[in-house]
Amino acid sequence: MPLFAVLMLINSCGKNANQNQSSLTNIDEEKKFALTLYGDEVKIIAKGDLLGNGKQSAIAAVVMKQTANSFWIRKGSFIQKDDEGWKVILKMEDKLSTPKGNLIEQVDAKNGYVIRFDTTKKPLEINIVMANETGKGTSDDALLKWDNQTGDFKFTAPYENIP
Repeated sequence: MPLFAVLMLINSCGKNANQNQSSLTNIDEEKKFALTLYGDEVKIIAKGDLLGNGKQSAIAAVVMKQTANSFWIRKGSFIQKDDEGWKVILKMEDKLSTPKGNLIEQVDAKNGYVIRFDTTKKPLEINIVMANETGKGTSDDALLKWDNQTGDFKFTAPYENIP
């Protein structure tokens, strides 16, 4: 009987190692990159060809609360894959920024942002507002839209077509 128990223990240890290795290799590329940005708290809340430019992209964020049509995020990034790998093209952290710098002069978003978007529209547009300590919007709505000509996100006038 003790020999059987030892064999079961050895057998189950090997399976756990294989399952752990398998689960590590099955993580999507965008999730692996997002983990380097924000650690284990990160979630991928949208992914695909979000900009309609043939490149894979995703929104990676530390989500505080999610409703049917919005996310209260503490921080997040819009990431895109190119020939060199994954890169951040929009940061939604203390400030809204791109690799070229801050999008606007703003106070720090100490409590993050509330974002809404419709993944069926290409390029993706992000309705964004700064959040208070309970996840309610505390600033004017802004609309972030991808500009294909400049290859960058820009602010545009918000409108009510985003759910």
